[in-house]
Amino acid sequence: VDHFPSTHRTWLMTQIDGGLDAQQTGDDSAHSAAIRAISHHVMDRYRAPLCAYVRGSRWKSFGDADDLVAGFFARRLDSLAYLQRWKDVGVPLRRWLMNGMLLELRTLARDQRRQSARENSVDPEHATSDPELSHDPQAERAFDRAWARGVLADAAARTAEELTSEGRETSWRIFERHILDGIDYSTAAQEVGVPASEARAMSRMAAYRLKRALRAVLEEEGIAEADLDRAVEDVYAAALGN
Repeated sequence: VDHFPSTHRTWLMTQIDGGLDAQQTGDDSAHSAAIRAISHHVMDRYRAPLCAYVRGSRWKSFGDADDLVAGFFARRLDSLAYLQRWKDVGVPLRRWLMNGMLLELRTLARDQRRQSARENSVDPEHATSDPELSHDPQAERAFDRAWARGVLADAAARTAEELTSEGRETSWRIFERHILDGIDYSTAAQEVGVPASEARAMSRMAAYRLKRALRAVLEEEGIAEADLDRAVEDVYAAALGN
């Protein structure tokens, strides 16, 4: 499959089911292809948020965030079992992966405590509990912020492409200069050669298109239609660090 069906979640489920069917029928080539396709897509979409999670956590001293996340993906995505469990549970994939990364880091912490206990002649079984490592709100906020910025960047790219295809790239440029760069409408209008009186309406249209694109991206993530408006606001807030 070289395109995504209606949603990100649908595509993943289709790939998982296809890979499992191939495994049962002994089609090793199709099974391996499904694992590769899923791994590439998941890593491309969630590597940055998971790295942000590690860097924003109390576990950042365990090693380079990119290496820790790469190791997590290598262990979890080498077969379809991990994502099959996600499919059966039904939680958002970003939360499933973040919780998996948390477990990975807690396991590293446990192993380090045991190693330290052995080196200091302490019973390792007395060094395995650390309730403070079960939750890290700061790391979770870092994850949410990186994820929000990623989906917002995706929506922005789609919006820019859509407006450019319609010959309205000037509207997107004004929106970028005013909203992202903070310059006033009259200056933005002068830069692109349109009347200042039209700049505000052009930017407003681009903002509407961006919100529409963001709703589409979030819907692909599996967010229910009834929750999309709230999700859009949450993405804007998280991307800004609020």
